[in-house]
Amino acid sequence: PERLVVIGGDAAGMSTASQARKRRDADSLQVVAFERGHATSYSACGIPYWISGTVATEKDLIARSPRQHRAGGIDVRTRTEVVAIDLAARTVHARDLDRGREYDEPYDQLVYAAGGVPMRPAIPGIEASGVHGVQTLDDGAALRAELDDNRTRRVVVVGGGYIGLEIAEACKVRGLDVTVVDRAHTPLGTIDPDIGTVIADAIRGLGIDLVLD
Repeated sequence: PERLVVIGGDAAGMSTASQARKRRDADSLQVVAFERGHATSYSACGIPYWISGTVATEKDLIARSPRQHRAGGIDVRTRTEVVAIDLAARTVHARDLDRGREYDEPYDQLVYAAGGVPMRPAIPGIEASGVHGVQTLDDGAALRAELDDNRTRRVVVVGGGYIGLEIAEACKVRGLDVTVVDRAHTPLGTIDPDIGTVIADAIRGLGIDLVLD
């Protein structure tokens, strides 16, 4: 049978895998999906609301689990990262993050749906303990675990975009002192500055310190 390999197990990747599975039977198409985290088909946009407690559990953010996808005929390999693609050989090189095993997986068709990468400033200490990005469900779990130990009192959010402001609000809901730092004149740089000023006033109205420029 033909082999479809999907890199990335969230919305785009698993939607592609599921639609391919519906269109073709297992005798004519094998579908393999790689996901470096432990979850598939989850709402990344809901992570701030899980951190705040508005969403009660991690399960509430997952639309379809790896087990459900496997039951539907998709070979889902979680905690497995694709580290290289060989276009000539038509293989991907995968690394099992839990066991340390590496191997090549052949493909006939390849879908790359790994998502974006948070932009981190190149400054000393950016990789230190206590510095979090929020891109995947695992990232959200790590941040929530740190906040749940009740030792954290102050949170600084670098970046006043959508996710940064949502995380800031989530931390404020938890009763923490929160500061948002952004190099722009107003938060949410994708909108017009006059609306950004309204947003800035609303953020400060929540009791969040906003440091701009």
